[in-house]
Amino acid sequence: MPFLTIQGRRIFYREAGRGRPLFLLHGVAGASGFWSDTLDALSPQVRCLAPDLLGFGDSDKPRIDYSIAGHCGMLRAMGRALEIDTFDLIGHSMGGTIALDFVLAFPEQVGRLVLINTPVSGKRGLHGRGRLGATNLGLGAVKVGLGIPWILWMLRKWPRYNFVLDPRFTADARKAPLYSLRSHVKALCRTDLSQRLHEVSVPVLVMGSDEDGIVRPEEFALAAAKIAGAKVVWIRGAGHCPTLEKPEESHRAILDYLMG
Repeated sequence: MPFLTIQGRRIFYREAGRGRPLFLLHGVAGASGFWSDTLDALSPQVRCLAPDLLGFGDSDKPRIDYSIAGHCGMLRAMGRALEIDTFDLIGHSMGGTIALDFVLAFPEQVGRLVLINTPVSGKRGLHGRGRLGATNLGLGAVKVGLGIPWILWMLRKWPRYNFVLDPRFTADARKAPLYSLRSHVKALCRTDLSQRLHEVSVPVLVMGSDEDGIVRPEEFALAAAKIAGAKVVWIRGAGHCPTLEKPEESHRAILDYLMG
């Protein structure tokens, strides 16, 4: 798997397929492995590029104050390094917030945007449980719990948290140091884009699920209502990670949108 050096930092990324470029951005505690099935589903039609965002996965993890804008800069620099001027963009959770902020800053570079279970109102967009998990105590408990199998298996009783049983999530999440998790959650909580949704000028698909236990489903409805011309797809019965929990339905909706 290849690396790029962006602003002096090594960025790992996965690439699959040929055709129109598509960047896929993961969320907090994720990495490019989160998209492994998605790459398999989409790569016959498009060129998929899924980076490990700085601070996660196999990319460098400096002790810095991470920001949504910083990741936007990394994405733009990655496009330049790969000689990709325009591309489609998919983001899940925090990755969707980064993608949305990127579109607001550089709309000329994005063809189509897909937002998957994306908070658009900062901290207000999280459930009470999500806000608790965003505290230092909550993040520490999550970090410890990811290494204890019986805690993960206890969560099977709550369908909206079943995604933590998926090795594509847990294997990546264990690589994220606690300082990176804390800094990224702070950045996400202070990024409220809800008053700028009307400025989005590219075609958008909003994908949400009704059993999300992290982000309030009202966030997805808000984005769909405020972004002019946005399409919306609900993945019923899925939690925070519909592409992991209901992959066939999710990938079909994404591919139909991108190729439509």
